[in-house]
Amino acid sequence: MTDTNAVISAFLDDEPFDAAELAAALADPAGRTLLIDLVALRHIVQPDEPQASTAGTIRGRWRPLVATAAMLVALAGGYLLGERRGAIESSEPPAPTRIVQETAWQTLPAGGGR
Repeated sequence: MTDTNAVISAFLDDEPFDAAELAAALADPAGRTLLIDLVALRHIVQPDEPQASTAGTIRGRWRPLVATAAMLVALAGGYLLGERRGAIESSEPPAPTRIVQETAWQTLPAGGGR
């Protein structure tokens, strides 16, 4: 890319550029043609309606605070629910659901019995 292309592109992209270099680039007919072509190309590529930015809206600013508050409510609710269930349970063990029958014990030979 030539210096002419770079200074015209910087001008269109709102980047810093040297005004004298831009004037020299636009003094050349090829520079003016490039500027017109780039403006037409950007007009074709850009959407018709500008995109709304959520960074400046109230919703965008409050989102981290709301997420933090929701996390704290969930943690506190889980802790309190666990405390309540722990206090309700008695010290008695639960009733067995299955009884395992004992089998005869086998003595293995020394060395692991492989």
